[in-house]
Amino acid sequence: MHFDLRLWRMTTGLRGRIALAILLGLLALAIGIARFAFLGQFLAGLFRGAPTAELVLPLVGALVAVLLRPWLDHVRTMIAHRTAARVQETLRGRLYDKIVALGPAWFGAERTGGVMLSIVDGVEQLQTFFGQYLPQVSIAACAPIAIFAFMAFWDVPVAIVMLGAALFTLLAPAVVHERTGRASRARQQAFKAFGEEFLDAMQGLPTLKAFGQSRSYGRMLADKARALSDSTFLVLGTSILTRGITDLGTAFGAAAALALGAYRVRHGEMTIEALLIVLMAGTEIFRPLRELRAVLHQGLTGQAAAAGINALLDTPVTAPAAPGVATTVSRDTGIVFETVGFAYPGGRRAAHQGLSFRIAAGERVGVVGPSGSGKSTIVRLLLRLHDPQSGTVRIGGTDLRTLDPLAVPRHPPAASRI
Repeated sequence: MHFDLRLWRMTTGLRGRIALAILLGLLALAIGIARFAFLGQFLAGLFRGAPTAELVLPLVGALVAVLLRPWLDHVRTMIAHRTAARVQETLRGRLYDKIVALGPAWFGAERTGGVMLSIVDGVEQLQTFFGQYLPQVSIAACAPIAIFAFMAFWDVPVAIVMLGAALFTLLAPAVVHERTGRASRARQQAFKAFGEEFLDAMQGLPTLKAFGQSRSYGRMLADKARALSDSTFLVLGTSILTRGITDLGTAFGAAAALALGAYRVRHGEMTIEALLIVLMAGTEIFRPLRELRAVLHQGLTGQAAAAGINALLDTPVTAPAAPGVATTVSRDTGIVFETVGFAYPGGRRAAHQGLSFRIAAGERVGVVGPSGSGKSTIVRLLLRLHDPQSGTVRIGGTDLRTLDPLAVPRHPPAASRI
């Protein structure tokens, strides 16, 4: 099974609603089984020629169960999806707050397509994870106990056979869990790589055309699209394998229980009424496991999407924070860099080391140099998108680290230009 503890922590405050959805699902399972139990009693009574009065109760019970089961499923689905929407809203708020905390300097150094995929597509994939997969995996985990408790009332040997089949159906997919997880993560990475390049191509299409690079970039996009297609088919293939294991378990369990029941009826060890119930309820009691099979893919995509979202939430905040007290900037003096040292996170070398200069009031200075020499870094330090790791930057005689980063662009020194 696919479960992420960090995703579960995002449900804080909503776990009561999730528990209610699971409870309604278990109640729907019990009513679905009861429907076939009532039908079995009705047919058994009909075969032995029971009076009409004795047949009314099981028939009415079956009709009530037929009406109640879909209503419970509908209510459970609505609760689950509303809960998922609430989780989505909370998660998107956390992601946007994180991006604001990281600051424009961090966002400017990231591939826009990858970030947007996590915020938009990744969160959308989690809707089905919370709305369908998470409640269903909880119901399916309780199904073997419910199956055994119900069938043991009619015949213990048959109940043991069904319990074994249910456990096999529930646990056997774990054999391919690691493979499916790797395939899904690889597919998510391929999707991210394609999305980043595609968005860059759309934004820079005039530049690509102007420099005659549209064809080569198109070939590169085609290669990434092919890698995405291959990884998607691998995920679908492993998902089909998991479904095959689930189908094998449910079909084998129902057939084995029916065969054992027929053998025991023939030898007088089981009533015909119990056999009829096994015959009709044999597939219904495995219904939660079959429904889990249908949403396993949502579990895979949710896990893969969670990896990108968690990576974004775990990114360390290096943007300068606001100071405890407000400080104003004098507009009478210039800009001073005092032995400033700065290196970007993950950079191979320092952008500046021991940088010192002074720009007096009214002075205009041009900074020239090759690409990567640190020209833009000077501007970013002046705007306080970053703080230097060593040394001091002053504007108007004030250390920038004492200023609110949002206030710096609003108070430029009037006399100095760079």
